Amino acid sequence: MRPYTYLDTNAMPWQDTETPGLYTKYLSHDPVNGARTALQCIDPTRGYKPPATAHYHHMDEELLVIKGTFTFDGTTWLGPKAYCFHPAQTVHGFRSRIDDEAWFISRCSKELDFCLYPEAKGDTPYSLTDAQDPRGVTVLADPEVGEWIDVKDSAGSVKLRRRLLSRHPETGEGSMLVRFMPGWESPNGDHFHTVYEELFVLDGTMETDDGHTYGAGTYLFKPPLTVQSRPKSASGALAYINFGGKLDFVPAGRLNEFKN
Repeated sequence: MRPYTYLDTNAMPWQDTETPGLYTKYLSHDPVNGARTALQCIDPTRGYKPPATAHYHHMDEELLVIKGTFTFDGTTWLGPKAYCFHPAQTVHGFRSRIDDEAWFISRCSKELDFCLYPEAKGDTPYSLTDAQDPRGVTVLADPEVGEWIDVKDSAGSVKLRRRLLSRHPETGEGSMLVRFMPGWESPNGDHFHTVYEELFVLDGTMETDDGHTYGAGTYLFKPPLTVQSRPKSASGALAYINFGGKLDFVPAGRLNEFKN
């Protein structure tokens, strides 16, 4: 499991890669299975050229666009907050194109590989295996459109809104966008989850009762049983959140029960 990680990605320099015009900021990494999260920049003005043929990976790949636009099929353009989930061995990238600099969060379920597949046909992602992944392929060009779930307080006021992006129907592992309304405060005090939680603040600011402030570009990875101070947001915020299963909220005082 990855260790607890807190980063202000705005303060991190871009790292060069072996691919011209591709730059990265590594955010977290699992030393056991190679799973990792990174902030990537692709810039055609500095030499980046998307693959000329389709490709696939041997791991699950998840993308959330931060800025700019690009396309995998030449038709559906992915802009800010657009989301993709490609299970392992999903052929995609049939007619990739990028015209200007773009940033995106890239999540891989294990060590990244890249397999070109010139034999691909059509322009719809498909699996090279007979077994269909339960989580399935997801492409959301505009997650702002679709089903947002409102969470209200006892007075009926909307305090936060959730947009599920994708989720495994058996394990519960998945991703969502969460819009915290101005003045939101978690009803839970200091607490922990029994699954991992990963968070990237897209806009606005979040705070915690212990005095920490997380602005846009803040990244957090919290392994299971990581105690966290009660979060809130005075001005409102939007966050991209990934979770390793059902997000339970266990009071911090019960931590020893779960460690033993």
